[in-house]
Formats: sequence, structure tokens, C-alpha cells
Amino acid sequence: MSRVISVGTYLPPWTNGSGRVRGPDEDAVTMAVAAGRAADPDGTAQCVVMVSRDFPLLEGGNGAVLLAGLSLSADIPVTEVLGGAPAVLDQIGGATPGTLVVAADDADAVGAAAVLIGAGTAGAEVTPVARQTRSLPLLARGADGTRHAYGDPRLQREIGVRATLARLGLTGTPTVAAVAGAPAAQLGRAFDTSAAAGDPSVSAAAVIRLLADAIDKRASGLLVAIEQSTVSVAELTPPDGGLWIARDEAAARDLSKTRVAAGVGIPISLAAYSRAFEPKLRWEAAVFEERPGIDAAPQFPPRLRVDDIGGLADDYRLVPLPRTGTVYTHTTIRIPVPDLPSPYSLAVVQLDGSPVRVLLKVTGVPAGETTIGQTGSVVLRKIATRTGIPDYGYAFWPGRTEGAHA
Repeated sequence: MSRVISVGTYLPPWTNGSGRVRGPDEDAVTMAVAAGRAADPDGTAQCVVMVSRDFPLLEGGNGAVLLAGLSLSADIPVTEVLGGAPAVLDQIGGATPGTLVVAADDADAVGAAAVLIGAGTAGAEVTPVARQTRSLPLLARGADGTRHAYGDPRLQREIGVRATLARLGLTGTPTVAAVAGAPAAQLGRAFDTSAAAGDPSVSAAAVIRLLADAIDKRASGLLVAIEQSTVSVAELTPPDGGLWIARDEAAARDLSKTRVAAGVGIPISLAAYSRAFEPKLRWEAAVFEERPGIDAAPQFPPRLRVDDIGGLADDYRLVPLPRTGTVYTHTTIRIPVPDLPSPYSLAVVQLDGSPVRVLLKVTGVPAGETTIGQTGSVVLRKIATRTGIPDYGYAFWPGRTEGAHA
């Protein structure tokens, strides 16, 4: 049993006309960071679990970027779990206090969601009830990344859902609060689904979104997570008091058309990547103690300084930078280049409550839409993919406000 004390969700601000789609500078990690920051804005998590079937790096891991984007220490353990909705529900039900469980989807249902597990008696109680792991590969992806779909709705309903539910050994007609991975009606008459919320998409994050919706309605009952023919079930008991729910879900707008020039892009230098990683992703400035020739103004990116007598000063401390600011000036680049979807805008952003100004690529709005004096937020983005390796940094999302809280 675990207690959920906060929930965060994220949806990209783009649509292709039929549903949400990620922008060209987003992936499972950037969306996971957005959801994780919504659930844990103060960076209190003591360990992180990320569940996805769309990890950008299957070898080498995504944990370092995840921790940096969440403003968590590099010594915090990260577990990366390959799975869908049942794996997410398993991780929530078995999590210890201080665990941030994040789920991200980058294929079918795009987006991310996260929960923070607390101690004591506060929060929504999630208690594991039953689980069955079976095989029915109606959707498969090989080592080459090719996905194969063998769509058969009747087989999914009868073998993937009802046959597995029959093995759970649940008695009576239990009330269902939410169903992720299949329509609620597929559960059959053995369950009371009259008030159940549902998300039939193939989504890891769906179970957390449904959990948030159920908490909003103060609903209790079973949470059922389904992926093909694997089913995990937990009991939800809503909290006695308020629970932090932050939804970072901007209104969707049509994804802008871009183009990329043919040719060879900038190759990656792993030595340079390693040197730049902390300054780029930690979003911290260097602050020195004042002395002749060196003031206390924050330096970003962090760097060494030389005092009046020619001494090299490296005794700075790192302080977090604000993640909100105002556009000081901007420009739009319309000439396409290799590796970078064009057109795109750049902005010099004056950070709130800080003397620091930073040059950032603009995200979240079409190129050329930014205006001087516009406020917004600094967000983690994939700035490029170099020789197959995602390269992350920060971008400015003008007009963005914090997610709605309940």
C-alpha cells in the first residue's frame, strides 16, 4: 500500500487534427520532466522511477537528464522500467515514501504523468489487489524499432481482457473507479463499471491521469490497468483532505510546419557533451564571494573568473536560476540547416528576480509569434539529435503559466 500526496500531468501543446502530438523538440524524457516537476515542484523526491516503452536511450540510460531536469541531486537513485499501464500501477502500489513515479508516452497516446508518494496518513491510498501477466502480442516492436500491429478487437476483448480478469479471483461485483488500456465495458458484468472513468489508449501515463480524475471526483473502487493481456488491479481510497494535482496541459493548437535542410549536421563530441552537461541542464548560476575585481553577480553558464591580481578564482557556489522570465528581444531564423527544423525563433530572456539574461530557443508557439515583454517559462527540451544521440537543453515557452492546481 502507498499514499499518493501529489499528481502532475503534462500534454504537449500541439495537435495534428486528430489528437495531441509532441513537438520536434520533445520526447519521453522532456515530457517526463514536465510531469515530474508538476507533481514535485520543490524537488523533494528521494528516488525516481520512470516507466515507458519509449526511452530515448535504451543503452546508456536516461537517468542523468531526468534528475537534472527535475532539479534533483545526481546521487538520487533512478529506476527505468520498460512497461505500460500495469507496470505503472505496480510501481505506485509498491513505492516507498519519497518516490516519484513518472510515466511517459511518445508513440500512440502522447504525454506524461507523475505521482509523488508520501508518508503518514495523508494522501490517496493505493493498495495492490491482484495481477496477471500473460502474453498476447497484438502489438509488437522488434530490435530494429519496427512496430507490428495485429489488430483484432474481439481477441483483445475476450482473451486479452475478460480471460485475464477471470484469473484474478475477484469475488462479488466490485466497483471500478477507472480503467486504463481498454474500454470499461470490456470488463463485463462481473464488475460494476457504471461510474468508471476510462482511457482505452495504449498509454503508460493513462492510469495516473485516471487516478487524478478519480481523486477529483472523490471516487473509490478498483483501478484496473490493462496492456494487451496483462492486467494489474489496485484499490483506490480517496484522501480525506485536499491533494495537490497540477495539470500542465495547455490548449492544443496545430503543429507548425517545418523543414530540415539536407546535409550533414554537427557531429557530436562526447567529450564536449560531458563537459557541457552540468552547466546546460542543472539550470544553476555560479556566485562568487566579492573581492577586488570579482563581484557577486551570478554567472551563467558557471565559469571561472580572474581577480585584480591575476588570480584564477574557482571557489564559487551554485544557486538555482528562476524558471520564469520576460522576452527582452528576439529574432526568427528562417533559413533551414541540417538537424534543426526551421523556421525557429530565438529570444534573449530576462529571468525574473535575477540580473541574468539568457539566449534561448523558443518553444510551444509558432516561429515568429514571440513579442518583446512577453512572459513565460523555461522548460527542458531536446535541442538537437546529433549522430543518433539526443542533446538536451532549455528553451523558453512564451505565454506559458503554471499548470492548474486543485
